[in-house]
Amino acid sequence: MFGRGKQSQQPGKIRLPKQAVFPDMNALKNLYEQAQVNRPQEVELMWSVPGTYKTYCLLIKFDKVTPHPLWNLWEDDGRQSKLVSKFETSDLNLIMDVVMMLETQTGASAGGATGGFAPSGGTGSFPPVGGTGNFPPVNVERSIPPRNNPQVGNYPNANQQQMTGSQSPFQQSGQYSQYTQSGQYQQSGQYGGMDPGTGAIPPALKSTGGYQTIQNPRRTGSHQALGTTGTNRIVPGAGDNNYRGTPVISGAGGGVEDTFPKQSSLSGLPEGSLPADFYSDNPAVPGGAGKAPVAALEGNLRKTKIADVLTNIGMNKVTGMLEVISDASIAQVYFVDGTPKHAQAGASRGDAAIKEVVTWRKGDYKFHPKKVTDMTSCEKSLQVSIMEGTALLEQLRHLEAAGLVYESQLVLKQKNLGDTELKLMLSKGHPLDFEWQKQIYEMLKKKRTFTDLLRDRPMDMAQWAPLLFNFLYCGILDIKEPASARGGALDFLGEGKQTVQALRYNFIRPETGILSWEAMLYYMEYEYYRFEAYSWPLSFIMFEMNKRRADMGYGVDALPPHVINAAALRIELVKRPLDSLGHFESTEYGLLLPNTRPSQAAFVANRILDALTTTPLAPDVDRRNLLLSFGVAGLPSDGDDVLSLIEAARTAKNEAREGTFPIVLSRSRKRD
Repeated sequence: MFGRGKQSQQPGKIRLPKQAVFPDMNALKNLYEQAQVNRPQEVELMWSVPGTYKTYCLLIKFDKVTPHPLWNLWEDDGRQSKLVSKFETSDLNLIMDVVMMLETQTGASAGGATGGFAPSGGTGSFPPVGGTGNFPPVNVERSIPPRNNPQVGNYPNANQQQMTGSQSPFQQSGQYSQYTQSGQYQQSGQYGGMDPGTGAIPPALKSTGGYQTIQNPRRTGSHQALGTTGTNRIVPGAGDNNYRGTPVISGAGGGVEDTFPKQSSLSGLPEGSLPADFYSDNPAVPGGAGKAPVAALEGNLRKTKIADVLTNIGMNKVTGMLEVISDASIAQVYFVDGTPKHAQAGASRGDAAIKEVVTWRKGDYKFHPKKVTDMTSCEKSLQVSIMEGTALLEQLRHLEAAGLVYESQLVLKQKNLGDTELKLMLSKGHPLDFEWQKQIYEMLKKKRTFTDLLRDRPMDMAQWAPLLFNFLYCGILDIKEPASARGGALDFLGEGKQTVQALRYNFIRPETGILSWEAMLYYMEYEYYRFEAYSWPLSFIMFEMNKRRADMGYGVDALPPHVINAAALRIELVKRPLDSLGHFESTEYGLLLPNTRPSQAAFVANRILDALTTTPLAPDVDRRNLLLSFGVAGLPSDGDDVLSLIEAARTAKNEAREGTFPIVLSRSRKRD
């Protein structure tokens, strides 16, 4: 039936008796146990669809290394056979869901096919595997196939050539075969966040950085995703008791409260996609208890994987806009008949934006039906973008496990590798451009933190994550904890160093602990002379920090000195020792960055924004009432003297204050 009937039986393959009905959970358990006992032999279970020529074949095989078996599900309609799904999982519930979806799709009777019970009301729905007779409400993570849609079971292979061999399009993702589990049919919320292979509940995520602080239990900040801890780098001042460092995943943040207003379960559903009684209040109907979540149209990413949401939209072939809001960014993905047309997430657009959104793990999402756009930026199919995003997410998780935060020290294990040796070691990793990897390898020969690397060589997540993963996986790089303290150039003086440092106290305003305005101008003059003498670029960030008034009106209040001091301590972790932070005029602040281009300074401004908003600066000052605006300018791109540098930075800062994003790069002259 599957093109294998005329061939001799493959040696080592075990064929179970062919069934006339769809397999139930007991049949799948028996299939799984047979494959487990007879490792590494392949075990086959075949069944036919009553009243049709269609036949399905489910193959499972354990190899000698990996803990989870490989599943291949084939479909034969009497004319040709094709690969429907491919999984690497030990989650029998996931496999059972796929089988039941196929059963629903083919119109077979659920009661007569699986040996289970017949659904009430003829909805075509099916109960969760292993149900006890009580039907839980439909979960927002559940990918619900539309009725009478012959493409539902084959969605991951849509718009691709028929698969006639054992090759699967998901093999392109390398070792990240979990795409099929996260983006295809997996009901992640149904199983309570348990690991599909072991059934273990994952441990709580650990906060990052390494400052002796107390995490606000209701508000974890924008990027509390990295599972590492570091060591103390500063002694927090008064009020700075909530900052836990700066994780590196910018899309993993999520708000405390639901961003979107709650709607009824049926609002916005595409017509005809679900039976009318699917959300019946009758508890005897599958999906009963009409107060169920909103069926993957609206929800929170703490409970639902964004890959599942995207896949559900593609499977249902709906038109509209998916909006995802995290603390750090907003993403919008426009669909036409389930195909992505335009996407934007922060600074990313098109396919890159979808790939970035797949890595987000916290935030709120909502689908707006029938909302369209004239813009077109997506070229790849949805399943390819999800697959690439899932691979990127796995790389980020490996880096998290290794302890990567912005303050991490990147240390080469071997600093004297030649081109041939380096190429040989990198051959074990992902196929990235060798010359580019070599350039980064040369940069890392000097002592650098992750922040230093991104400042000197700006890269987005889709670039640095595969690169650092390659270096780590191939044994080239070690990720060390943040340094407990920065060593000083005058440490050799011992106690005499304090006498020298006492001179600097004359430049500092004691109530805030940062340079006075006059001291900032003094340092700016000297750095300008270096710019003139050596043509070194010079950048300046002018910014405001204010607190929105309690009545949420248009007025703002200046931050008290102890909050400014707490903010300065966080900025100290971001800037270099040679950068100068201080007051500027009466209500503004400035950061002077020698030998830095404006594009690099913009990265520093982004890091400062993260550092100041990840956790509250004080009990009554957090991201909800903290108003920040940054203007970035530089020499020679924005002028030839100090005055033009200041004016360009102030113009950009005022534009940021009135605009939608708090950081603006000056556009007064040529760009670096």
